[in-house]
Amino acid sequence: MKQPELGKRIFELRKGKGLTQEELVEQCNINVRTIQRIEAGEVNPRSYTVKIILEALGEDLNEIDVISKKESVESNWTEGELKTLNNSWIFGVFYAILNLVGVLVLLYLATSNVSKVDVLSFKIPYAIVFFILIIPFLNGYKLLAQKFNNILLLNAVYVYFVISVLMTIIMFFTKSSGFISALEIVLSVTSMMIFGVGELIMGLGILKLKENIGSIAQITGIIKIVNGILLVTVVLSPIALFLMIGILILEVVLLHNTFKKFNSLITHDGKAHS
Repeated sequence: MKQPELGKRIFELRKGKGLTQEELVEQCNINVRTIQRIEAGEVNPRSYTVKIILEALGEDLNEIDVISKKESVESNWTEGELKTLNNSWIFGVFYAILNLVGVLVLLYLATSNVSKVDVLSFKIPYAIVFFILIIPFLNGYKLLAQKFNNILLLNAVYVYFVISVLMTIIMFFTKSSGFISALEIVLSVTSMMIFGVGELIMGLGILKLKENIGSIAQITGIIKIVNGILLVTVVLSPIALFLMIGILILEVVLLHNTFKKFNSLITHDGKAHS
């Protein structure tokens, strides 16, 4: 931790312990003027000196560094990053609506005798809009993964996108109407399992965000993990598909709340920069 943050932290810790500068000096055997200058942010003390002071205050230097890094990440957001995060939840709303429409239309096509032309007239524009929406939606997660050094979530975003491409390709090979061939059954089962893996990995990545975002990330992560497991079983996949829209809404809330949190933090501190 660098000055003046270090001095402020030591001042807060000392006050929290109810110690005067003179009382702290007695415990760590350092000149009172040195303590005064450190707390005022006038000097950059050696790590050995900082360690002695923190030990006297019952704190660990490594723990202080972790807190400092976390606070630095929370306050170091550019306007462009905040815009990406804001766009992510907005596109997420439309992505959730698209998925709901997709489920309803595909159910209709599966139970109705419609021509291949009619089926494709839905699938082609659906696929185009799907990719227009999913990229900015996932960009929010990608940004959070990069900001918080969440390698698992970053890899999950890439895996989830690849799986989404595969799912869309598989969709074009199923008729969604009339007789279902053995090939279509295999493709449907495979797609469920692949999608389940994607949900599971994304859930694990989001769960790791609980340290930075809080309980909503923990709840969302756990639910996506459970949903992924349901999809992988195939037999329980109808339950998972029923939960999908609700989970997407929860993800939108997570991204929206995260944007509000860091945007208000930056606005309050006046530290946003381009």
